[in-house]
Amino acid sequence: MSKVVTVQLEWKYSPETYLEEPISISFEGGNLEIKHGVAIAIIDPEIYHADSSIREELTRQIDSRLHAVQIMTHKDFELSKPSRTDIREDGKKNHFLEVESCVMTMSAGTVDLVVKDKDGNIVSDTKRERLDKQRRFASLVDKYRHSDATLDQMLKSYQKSVKDPDDELVHLYEIRDSLSERFGSKKNAIQKLGITSAEWDEIGKLANTLPLKQGRHRGKAAGALRNAEIAELEKARKSVAYLIEKYLEYLET
Repeated sequence: MSKVVTVQLEWKYSPETYLEEPISISFEGGNLEIKHGVAIAIIDPEIYHADSSIREELTRQIDSRLHAVQIMTHKDFELSKPSRTDIREDGKKNHFLEVESCVMTMSAGTVDLVVKDKDGNIVSDTKRERLDKQRRFASLVDKYRHSDATLDQMLKSYQKSVKDPDDELVHLYEIRDSLSERFGSKKNAIQKLGITSAEWDEIGKLANTLPLKQGRHRGKAAGALRNAEIAELEKARKSVAYLIEKYLEYLET
């Protein structure tokens, strides 16, 4: 049997259009390309067999990129475990398969604007700004999630809010709860995160005070409950996304 010259790992994710542009990540002994619903890592076989954590590390990097999109778009995703293919010198391939996935849901898209001055120079490109923010967010998530239990719990809570819309505000409030536990008090949290008291209180007003079916205190409401308006849900999502963003900045500094 001829020598293995390349190990290829392949993940499937959906929706295929989840990422707005391809992502390429180089690492020692290989390269990872993520685009059009497929992530493919080409790895030197010696590096692959010498590092037992490489599959987990690459999966975590892909997951971080997808989570960054989720926090900013409130869309869910499906990511499979990787399949492995050994490619030999004679062109023959040996396939290995591991199957596992999550449930997928969808939400509305985004409208982008490119603003130019009178000379045609771009002064604002909302798509580019959004993608740059996603890249930085994903980089910080990948850097700290594995070692920081608070960040890991907040990301899990946000994902639950996407998958369980009937209890969306309950799960979004859990994100602030995680920060309360991390810092011990509201005063310490807003000081460490560099935010205002109003920014901290926003998700509490929506999840606790209003008589909403998606809220935390449904059984205590005096009158009839109503469904949260889209604008209220968007405000709640942006509120906790901001808290996560500020926590990542705290970890970085």
